[in-house]
Amino acid sequence: MKKKSIFLLLLLLLATTTQAQLSNNQRALGYATTDQIDISGAAFGQAGTYTIGACLESDVLKSYAGCKVVGVRFAAALSLGRTRAFLYSIDDTYQEVLSQRQRIYEGWNMVTFNGSEYEIKGDETLFFGFDYVETAEMVTADQGGLCCVGNDKTGSFYLYGNYTQGEALYPITGAGMLCVQLVVDVSSLPAHDMDVVYLDAGFKHKQPGDSLEMLATFRNVGRDSVFAYQVGYQFDANTPFYVNFSDTLRGGAQASNIINTALPTDMPIGMHHLHMFVSQINGQPVAAQQVDTLSASFAVYQQSLQRSQVYLEIYSDQTSAYVPYLDQAVNKLVNANNKVAVVNVHRPGSSLAIPESAYLHSLYAYTWPTFTANRAYFPGENYVAYDMNDYLLAFTTDMVAGVLGDIVMQDYYSPSFATVDLAGSYDATTRQLTVEAKGTLLPEAQAIYGDMALTLLLTEDGVTAKQAVYNSRTGGISNNNNYVHNQVLRGYLTAPTGSLISSVGNSFEVSFTNTLSSNWNPEKMHVVALLTKYKEEVTDADLLDMDVVNTNSLALQPIVSSIQQPTGISDSTVRYFSLDGKPVDSLHLKPGIYIERRNDGNVHKVLIR
Repeated sequence: MKKKSIFLLLLLLLATTTQAQLSNNQRALGYATTDQIDISGAAFGQAGTYTIGACLESDVLKSYAGCKVVGVRFAAALSLGRTRAFLYSIDDTYQEVLSQRQRIYEGWNMVTFNGSEYEIKGDETLFFGFDYVETAEMVTADQGGLCCVGNDKTGSFYLYGNYTQGEALYPITGAGMLCVQLVVDVSSLPAHDMDVVYLDAGFKHKQPGDSLEMLATFRNVGRDSVFAYQVGYQFDANTPFYVNFSDTLRGGAQASNIINTALPTDMPIGMHHLHMFVSQINGQPVAAQQVDTLSASFAVYQQSLQRSQVYLEIYSDQTSAYVPYLDQAVNKLVNANNKVAVVNVHRPGSSLAIPESAYLHSLYAYTWPTFTANRAYFPGENYVAYDMNDYLLAFTTDMVAGVLGDIVMQDYYSPSFATVDLAGSYDATTRQLTVEAKGTLLPEAQAIYGDMALTLLLTEDGVTAKQAVYNSRTGGISNNNNYVHNQVLRGYLTAPTGSLISSVGNSFEVSFTNTLSSNWNPEKMHVVALLTKYKEEVTDADLLDMDVVNTNSLALQPIVSSIQQPTGISDSTVRYFSLDGKPVDSLHLKPGIYIERRNDGNVHKVLIR
């Protein structure tokens, strides 16, 4: 299922609500699980018909397999006239399976599908909601008809339609969760049943004996209320531990609890799995076929290395006027902090995009611009990428740069298990760039990540191209065709997902070449190196395994400018340079690999024994 993003203006006003009740055998599923309304009167700010709703996937629906969807329940800030409530099944396409038109009044409304039902299979994705008509009168009065609650949450508020990226769901952010619920007949559920619906073991890397704080959320997916339950947790396939909780949870309700423990002091290095499940409900053992287990992975290490740099990957968009504000902060950060390597990966379809990087947007970018630090997951966040669009206009450049700097330094001091160093040579005649990469690998690198990959990216500063900007004179958005882009991803010297590296003992040394385009200025280019887990293809399923183990960068300017045609020397004269382009004394060469340059322009790499 494709989910894209669109920025829409949300205007917040107040209104009142009424209730639309469920029967005893019905349950409201979704994100807005109560009748609470925090924002009433939200609007898109432009007249039109909007198909909006929320999305539930198999992680929730599996507990309701066999139950029947009978309706949709949602809140309106004012009377909306007759409109359509719907249920869509989503696979590769969007298929309407149920719909019903009904007059909608201010407050909570329940629309039943007039005797039609949909039986939940448990492995599908369902999109449910209603057609919201925003009139010109609403726009003029700054009074919308939408109700929302709480904070933004993945899946809780989508716009469906054919917009910037074709038929898709476009997440709406900034107003919280849409007040919409899926009404399900739960008569077929067992009396007592509980699921573990969320489990967070904290940061990925831990040492033996470390304190472990586990945050878990449990949901009552049975018909009757729960008053007490016992939770089991285990590391890998070892003996489980048990903890008891006393929470009153009606059907469909959930509770979050923190469990503290310590990792065994003899836990070996490598990847490990934490498993959690509910073992008793109201003092009675849970039947084996009803036990629901949720797992989280973490890595254990003993030795670690200091990182060379932190990798800041930005998913940029030439059509977003937020980009210049983020660029200003990033440029300020780069000028003040040499511990960060930045790559701007431009959105597919734009003039600065390259096809090889499109997969990064499909994996990480849920809005534009966003960024990742070391492509690492931060506990408690819905996404690997960070979105700062809500802050770019509200905070000064210095404040945004400060936030970015804090993120960079936090990641800089996180453990690394490998090093990577770069050297290079450049032939100005052929424009061929050769990059030598070498490094060391701790035993933890293979134990945690398995096979390792090296990715070498080429970036360029000072690239002039179109960019959407805010026009201070008109207050609108216009295009600056002479905008200067920095850290633009130009290409890869390796495979885009990284090339497999072979180590000898605990070290590796590899070489890659590339002929630079005549449109690029090598004196403004960098090579950025990433060490990651090796995967031929990266998917959503293994995204959390693909954090950057270490990164480093190499500026080409010293290499390009140091190897110049000497003057006043005969054609037979030979000069030698180190692999990073620095001239060396040819009379006292130590054994090693050097760049040999003759006055006739011929350049070779030679081995001096």
